[in-house]
Amino acid sequence: MWPKNKQQEDFIKISKEISNQISSTAAKHDRDGTFPHDHFSLMKSLGYIKASVPEQFGGNGHGLTDLTLAQFEIGKGNGATAISVGMHHMVVGTEVESEKWPTRLRRRIFEKIAEEDILINNIASEPELGSPRGGGRPSTTLEPYKKNTWILNGRKTWSTLAPELGHAIVYAAVEDGTNDTARVSVDMSEKGITIEETWDSMSMRSSGSHDIVFENVFISGDQFISRSNTNKPIADGPNGAAWFPILVSAANLGIAYAARSYAIEFARTRRPGGSANPISEIPHIREQIAKMESLILVAKRSLFSCSEDWEHYVDQRKDLLPEVLITKVNCVESAISVTDIAMRIVGAVGLEKDRPLERFFRDVRSGISNPPIEARALEALSKSILD
Repeated sequence: MWPKNKQQEDFIKISKEISNQISSTAAKHDRDGTFPHDHFSLMKSLGYIKASVPEQFGGNGHGLTDLTLAQFEIGKGNGATAISVGMHHMVVGTEVESEKWPTRLRRRIFEKIAEEDILINNIASEPELGSPRGGGRPSTTLEPYKKNTWILNGRKTWSTLAPELGHAIVYAAVEDGTNDTARVSVDMSEKGITIEETWDSMSMRSSGSHDIVFENVFISGDQFISRSNTNKPIADGPNGAAWFPILVSAANLGIAYAARSYAIEFARTRRPGGSANPISEIPHIREQIAKMESLILVAKRSLFSCSEDWEHYVDQRKDLLPEVLITKVNCVESAISVTDIAMRIVGAVGLEKDRPLERFFRDVRSGISNPPIEARALEALSKSILD
């Protein structure tokens, strides 16, 4: 059972406090499509932004399991905020494990997160490219200017956290004849960077996933995180690969748990036509509530155990990775099933905008398109079995 130690217990208390406070304004931000700056001010005041930064850089040093437990709690309060801050922790946690960044750059960014509570995210998707995981060369470019200086131009979409980003890790094509692509660290206060508020999605409406436009932004050579091309690809080990799918799963399960709780309370208090008995006494309703609970229980245990194994069995991460990927798919599908059942229990009134259930119903569906998508997770799992 979790929490398993005092560190986790204290951290969960903080995440529950965050969840409880942000839930009061979640509906308004969703309805208006506004970024919840108030949620992030709260998280900064409670030290949540630097939670995954190692202690040697001034952070709190929480690992994947701690963050998974916390993100599950925050997802109950507001799924969009949980997904958004999760993107920040995914970047930090992935680098903590993989150590792929240049040493000086890692230290500079980690210390800035710890000292100033800045947010960071990978900014890679584009209008035509989609997600870079599908392959293809980005339209965003890095062109040589002077010695050790480059000029960055391009437009990025699905840029979660855009209104509060302090640093962006930008994926771009290197136009120097090498056919390389690169990832560069960009300070979002630099001249030539604008945010166009284009985000108007059905799900995660307050995630601030707007377009970011880079126009003649100067980049120095020491801002390069990596360079590669199809002829000299970077060898990717498994370290760091679990953070994205696991934290996405945690946030979505948190949303599903909120839907479950709403439906249960509704069933306990709903008395149609002045009936003396609530609908929770109807056998079919009781069965559906048990189905919701069973989905949540299995998904939670699978997710928390998977994240714990990832941390504890470092030498077996290559073998664990297909399990991580399929756990993400199963958690998201379970979250969707739970919200579907909750909606059936509550009935037509669950669609009303002044009730939170329709927001939970919408938000969990965004997890389908977060990587890994089902097809890639199944391919990885089949490969581990057959090849």
